[in-house]
Amino acid sequence: MENRVRTELSDTVILVHGLWMTGLELTLLGRRLRRCGFQVHYFRYRSWRGTLNDAARGLGRLAGESAGKRVHFVGHSLGGIVIARMLELHPPVQGGKVALLGSPMGGSALVAALSRCRIGRFVLGRVIGEALMENTPVWSRSRELLVIAGTLPLGFGALFGVPSPHDGTIAETETVVEGAESTRVRTSHMGMVISPKVAKILCNFFRDDECGVSGGRG
Repeated sequence: MENRVRTELSDTVILVHGLWMTGLELTLLGRRLRRCGFQVHYFRYRSWRGTLNDAARGLGRLAGESAGKRVHFVGHSLGGIVIARMLELHPPVQGGKVALLGSPMGGSALVAALSRCRIGRFVLGRVIGEALMENTPVWSRSRELLVIAGTLPLGFGALFGVPSPHDGTIAETETVVEGAESTRVRTSHMGMVISPKVAKILCNFFRDDECGVSGGRG
C-alpha cells in the first residue's frame, strides 16, 4: 500500500527522443530521473517516415494516460518540437513543466543545408521537414520551459555552417525560446542524454529547486 501511494503522488516525466533514435538512448537519463523520485515513461514515434502531427497526437494520448500529480516532458532535439506541436494541438489536462535538450526551435542551419539536395531530404525524413521547413510549431507558453544548450562542438555542424557556439549539431542560438529559462552545458548534442549534469539540472527544475539550474547563457 505504501509503495502504491508513493507512486500515485509522484510526478511523471515523459522522455521524447530525437531524429533516427528509438528512445533506448534515453534509458540512462530515465534511470537518473527515477532516482530523483519521478515516474518515467518513454514516448517512441516514427521520427523519419512518420508525420509531426501523428507524433504529437501519440504523445498527447500517452500524457493523458499517465498518472501523477503533474506530467513533465523532456524533449531531445526533434523531440522538443514534437512536444511543442503536442501542446498546440492536444495539451494534456495535467500541469507540469517542459525541458528541451538541444531542440532547434529557432531553425537549424544543418537541416537547411541538407534540405537543399534530394539525398539530404531523404536522410532527414518527413517529420523534421515538417517541423523546421514547413510548419514549425510556435511555443505556446502554457508551461514553464527550460532550454538546455550544449557547447561541445563534437559533430559535423561546423562543416555545414552551424554558428558557434554549438553542440556539433545545433547552435546555441537555434535553441533560444523567448521567455524560457535557459542554461548551457559543456556537452555535445548526443552527450546531453548521458550527462550527469543535465540529469541533475532536470531533477532540480522539475522539483521546483533553483539549485543546479544556472540561468543565463553567458
